[in-house]
Amino acid sequence: MNTVAKRFGILLFASVAFGVAGCGSSNVVPVSGTMTYKGKPVTNAIVHFVPAKGRPSSGNTDANGKFVLTYDPETKGAERGKHRVFIEVNPTTTPGAIPGMPAQLSADQKALFDKYGGTNSKVEITIEKAMPDLKLDWD
Repeated sequence: MNTVAKRFGILLFASVAFGVAGCGSSNVVPVSGTMTYKGKPVTNAIVHFVPAKGRPSSGNTDANGKFVLTYDPETKGAERGKHRVFIEVNPTTTPGAIPGMPAQLSADQKALFDKYGGTNSKVEITIEKAMPDLKLDWD
């Protein structure tokens, strides 16, 4: 075997070994849970987890207030670290909502979104490990 072929083989092996090692050191962990407001499930909402640096994650709440965070199309979860958490109305699942128009909200929903929506939210959560049953109980 000539020297060029040996060097290519060593580089190929090193590249594969580095790639496999990199896959196991992901900073993203699974996060899912339930969001409630005044003891009732928050439905038709999008919950956002925004780290100081890095990619945000988000998830839609279902009829029971349950959500699963998505980091990217192939990865469920959120990055480890401190996140600012806020919510927004999910117009695609709000009954009777017209795309591009604000959804009709109950007084409780309006109060919730006014307090925890967008830049109004002061909620911070630190994610250190997988969180399969995170409770977001807001009042």
